[in-house]
Amino acid sequence: MIGLMIRIMILVGLVKLLVVTEKPFLCAGIYAAVGLFFRFLLGVPFPGILIATAISLALASLYFWLLARFVGSGWFWLIMMVGFAIGIV
Repeated sequence: MIGLMIRIMILVGLVKLLVVTEKPFLCAGIYAAVGLFFRFLLGVPFPGILIATAISLALASLYFWLLARFVGSGWFWLIMMVGFAIGIV
């Protein structure tokens, strides 16, 4: 439950950062770095950490790039909600 709340808070903060800075790859890098940190804390094996972080970085880059592209439109909200739902899972 706490992990879910942390994920939501991180995503909300990064979306706000994206709107202010308009730098999607900065937000994706921060998201991947936070995931890397938590995977180290949980004791995930190193190859698993590398693979999961690479996948996380790629998907987060796509997500934040799409958000940056559609800021100010209705698509922004749809992409944001779908991304939140996927990020929570």
